[in-house]
Amino acid sequence: MSGSSIGQTIRAALLRVPHRMPAWLALSVAVAGGATACSVPGSGSTGSSPATVAASRGNVVVTVGGVGRITEASTTGAQISVPSSTPASGPSTGATPASAGSTGGASAGTGSSAPADAVFPRASGRVAQLLVTPGQHVASGQALALLDDGGVATGAVLQAQNDLATARLELRQKQTSDPLRGLPPTPEELAAGRVAVLSARERLGRLLGPPLRADVTTARADLARAKADLEILLGGTQADRAEAIAIAEQNVQAAQQRLDHLLGPPDPADVAAAQFDLLKAEADLADLLRTPPPPPPETLGAAQQAVVAARLKLAKVLAPAAPADVTAARLDLARGQADLRRLRAGPSPATVAAARQAVDAARARLARLQGPPLMSDVTAARLDVRKAEADLAVLRARGGPASSFDLGLAQLKIEAARARLALARFTEEQLTVRAPASGTVTGLLTVTGAPVDASTPVATVADLQHLAVSVDVSEFDAALVRGGLPAVVKVDALGGKPFPGKVMFVGLTGVDNGGVVTFPVRVGLSNVADLKPGMNVSVRVIVAKRHDVVRVPLEAVARDDNGHPIVNVLGPNGRSTARRVKLGLANNKDVEVVRGLRAGERVALAASQG
Repeated sequence: MSGSSIGQTIRAALLRVPHRMPAWLALSVAVAGGATACSVPGSGSTGSSPATVAASRGNVVVTVGGVGRITEASTTGAQISVPSSTPASGPSTGATPASAGSTGGASAGTGSSAPADAVFPRASGRVAQLLVTPGQHVASGQALALLDDGGVATGAVLQAQNDLATARLELRQKQTSDPLRGLPPTPEELAAGRVAVLSARERLGRLLGPPLRADVTTARADLARAKADLEILLGGTQADRAEAIAIAEQNVQAAQQRLDHLLGPPDPADVAAAQFDLLKAEADLADLLRTPPPPPPETLGAAQQAVVAARLKLAKVLAPAAPADVTAARLDLARGQADLRRLRAGPSPATVAAARQAVDAARARLARLQGPPLMSDVTAARLDVRKAEADLAVLRARGGPASSFDLGLAQLKIEAARARLALARFTEEQLTVRAPASGTVTGLLTVTGAPVDASTPVATVADLQHLAVSVDVSEFDAALVRGGLPAVVKVDALGGKPFPGKVMFVGLTGVDNGGVVTFPVRVGLSNVADLKPGMNVSVRVIVAKRHDVVRVPLEAVARDDNGHPIVNVLGPNGRSTARRVKLGLANNKDVEVVRGLRAGERVALAASQG
């Protein structure tokens, strides 16, 4: 049986062995089973010198693996699909983008695929400037390119700033004087409103409180006068009648004298007095102006006003009577004459009735003052008080600060404007294409002036400091591999130079390739000097290892009739003797001998037997 067949047999046995059985025992069984194809040598010599080998002490290592290709540790090295709805082609001059390097990047504008380590912009526009070159190391977040969107993002920022300033101004205005509440009231309006409130309260207080003594006295006097007038109209004495006529005649004469005075020339005494007052005021002003030092502005102004007042008084005395005063005097004369005619003619029935009504009205007024107020009057007075207070409150609120609800709405407008400004600034920042992670620029996928969008790659940034190898192993080998196991990676381009590695990931599901199921295994490399993505390598994962044990080649192990593993040990006389041994870990070349054989003893190989 060949070494590779024995190795496969060993791995198959490990899959079939129960979970509680040690791995070394399963490998021992596999080795023993694989060795049954060899004949068991007898104790005699065959006539030919058997091939022998000395049992040695060393390491037994079991590995699985295959071939693969170096990629970045963070990516699989495969192409990714991108939308082709918005192709981003280069300038019309026919210039082509820079090569993507060993990552095999797709040309910009195809829209079908791109390298997994490609960097895409987050905004649309044209490439204004490329800030990096292939081979340059960049840090995470470093700017790779600048885009130009025709000023759209800048305009949005300015508009958002203006909206925020407007919202803040509106809030400040509402906190002091809300335009929706009208203009602030003037001091005169507030004073009038307060007076109206005081007057209404005073009227209500008079209604609810005891009447004033003066009002009661006046009401009683009015009642007595009305009764006296009625008695006079109803008859009275001759002397009373004559006295009333005399008084009426005197009233007519007095009214006639007032009318004559208004229509006649001014009184010389009044004219002389007004002229004297004017001369005195002018003399006082002249004395003030002549006497040094100059008088204070207040004293001079008072003297000048005295002169103006004296002139106005003189002009009023010399001027004819006012038409309104003449009309009033004539009405008084006509009224007095009518009263005199009525007294001389005696009372008419209508006059007597009017006098009686006047007595009743005066008596009712006195009773109303002395009795409780009417409910209708109290209600009306209270309504007047409330209306005056409401009018004053409206005046005070006019042009005042806005309500808490309106202030809250204004604050929400500010928050919304801030959010729009933050979004506009974020959009403006997206015009700078930045590296998503630290790495090396392996290629530029566009040129200056080319249109790009979120589906157009502009560059490839590879993490060349953290590399890995992806390798597909069989389902039998995958059962032995787990994360964290050491591995050895040999690079063909470097003459098979080995590099240490460690298993990072073992696929959870297998892939069926024509009936052969394989599992992907990813091995990370800790030393990446001289390594480049894309190099072909062979990978061996160390799944088991025994240090400093007795070992012999697999061909030295056979089976006896009972199925126990044996080796043919050569004695000093050159004859071989079958010896039962206990086996341990085995690979496709050597097997560990746990018991039954010492290092240095020579054993016959099965290939030279039979």
